[in-house]
Amino acid sequence: MRARLGGVANRTDSYDVVIVGGGPGGLSCAKHLANSKQKVLVLEKSANLGEKICSGLISPKAFPELTADRGVPWTEISVATTRSKQHLEFSRPYLWTMGRKDIEGRLLRESTADVHFSEPVRIITPEHVETDRGRYLYHHLVGADGSLSKVRKTLGLPSEHIVGWAFHYILDRPCSEFQMYWLPREFKGAYGYMMPKNRQQTMAGLAWAGKSFDADMAGRAKQWVARTFAIDTDTTAHEAMKGNADYRGWKFGTTYLVGDAGGFLNPVTTEGIWFAMRSGEGVAKHILGNSEGDRIMADLVANHRKQVRIFELMTNRWLPLCWMIEWLFRNPRRGLRRRIFDRVFWKLMES
Repeated sequence: MRARLGGVANRTDSYDVVIVGGGPGGLSCAKHLANSKQKVLVLEKSANLGEKICSGLISPKAFPELTADRGVPWTEISVATTRSKQHLEFSRPYLWTMGRKDIEGRLLRESTADVHFSEPVRIITPEHVETDRGRYLYHHLVGADGSLSKVRKTLGLPSEHIVGWAFHYILDRPCSEFQMYWLPREFKGAYGYMMPKNRQQTMAGLAWAGKSFDADMAGRAKQWVARTFAIDTDTTAHEAMKGNADYRGWKFGTTYLVGDAGGFLNPVTTEGIWFAMRSGEGVAKHILGNSEGDRIMADLVANHRKQVRIFELMTNRWLPLCWMIEWLFRNPRRGLRRRIFDRVFWKLMES
């Protein structure tokens, strides 16, 4: 792997694979192309690893080969509604706080690609991509550039169905309690949270479904966060980010989409890192002619369609599933409710 910040202006280079985006999806794709005959370039607009707004949590599915240093384990969670709050403990971790810099750094170290930071893509054609520093010819183009993907836009694909927003405040202290709030009485298609952003910081906010950013919802979220977590929202830093679960295909000739760019985001749990890594692996293996790549992508697509159906059912206030979740959250500590909660919870975490 060769990483650099600068470049030679107006140069033209040729690559077998150009990957737009150096997050978990793009770097996973580069990792699985490592040591092959493919000449690979990763173009990342940010100056450093791990600068995306979202959390650096990983599920049991991510890095299963690691026996140590998966990050801070979470074996407890608090679930709440507008009427109650319950604390639950598990016998094994359901998530780990690793941090995006650690996640992406691990993937980067296993890559042999050329990686250019601070080099956003300006123009995409069927033969090359252009930046302010040069033109790069390619045989395969991988869009791993997130929910606001330029590659996806170039393909003419909209992001309208199962699109959402995260709006939260950043606390400069480690997260001491993982909290999830089911709030259909206050917000349509939304849930509240307090969770780790990384090992040193905490996020507290609201996530909701919507094609475009809703300033009114953000204002209500601000009031809810201040009231629920006793945070001074006028002086605390905040951020917002779009999430894309609108899957419309992953292969378009020799152009591919992975992670949020392809809509591979679980709308139920909003988990994205593992799905980005797995889709990056699938696309890399497809490019290499390995049939396992197509099987990986077929499994991801089938799983994603199930997740979308569940999301549509659970966020519809006219259907019983929405209120069954509130019933579970009100007191999931024992009896039938605990058995149902555990079965559904671990299914979501491990599949």
